[in-house]
Amino acid sequence: MGLSAFFLPERLPRQFIYAGDRHAEIVRLRKQKIVERTRVAGAALVENADAAWAGIAPGLLREDAGIVFNAAPFIYNFFEFDKLPWQKKTLSDLVAWRLQKIFPENIEAYDHRFFRLDGKRVLSILVKKALLEKTERLFAEQRVPLTYIGNSTMEIMARARRAKTAPDFFLESDQAGCTLLFLNRRSPIYIRKFKSASAADTGDEITKTVNFVRNNYNIDPRRYWLIEHQDAAAAAAMEEQLAGADFSRLQTGLGAAPHLPA
Repeated sequence: MGLSAFFLPERLPRQFIYAGDRHAEIVRLRKQKIVERTRVAGAALVENADAAWAGIAPGLLREDAGIVFNAAPFIYNFFEFDKLPWQKKTLSDLVAWRLQKIFPENIEAYDHRFFRLDGKRVLSILVKKALLEKTERLFAEQRVPLTYIGNSTMEIMARARRAKTAPDFFLESDQAGCTLLFLNRRSPIYIRKFKSASAADTGDEITKTVNFVRNNYNIDPRRYWLIEHQDAAAAAAMEEQLAGADFSRLQTGLGAAPHLPA
């Protein structure tokens, strides 16, 4: 399971843009392997798409493309019911009713997707329609067909669920932005996004969050994946920090871009 493509392609495109925190990456794939990777520093596609696009557009080929946003523009909610109906319309109405009870903003301004996790739980995901519309417009102006829109956290989660050895949780770190997603028996149970100024701060926040999950979900998360969007030095500093808190890093075995669809 992952965040399904908003446009359902028969096959995945071979070039992707990753829209990160104050940077973007253009990644080209051949046979699911990276053959070219270009980082565009300072490109904030969510906050200032037009300015960011000026540095991205020249690096795109006139072929099908996808874009994968980091977690920042997305809102996640887990909903649990006594029993989920199997009828699609009834389930959709039930989830919408629950969302309306807790969501303070105008839901009509958001694209809402949800995913059945089991017989009782769903994962709800919101993203502003304006962001999707702006993204479509930018690609159309460059005559680059946009065939896939995704979310890096959901892409990683999908891979974690299929992994031979699944982590208890993973950390996706992108400069100041951090996302934690916890799994229980390969099913997502809790997601938290936060900002951090240092590896030490991130380590403290992870420990607090793990304690919360341990106390509320009756599991003991220890093994994790680390997806670091900065560099190897930042990843090493984070791994050292978490080792001191008795967390054990598992290698993803997914190559250099586990946040992209495969």
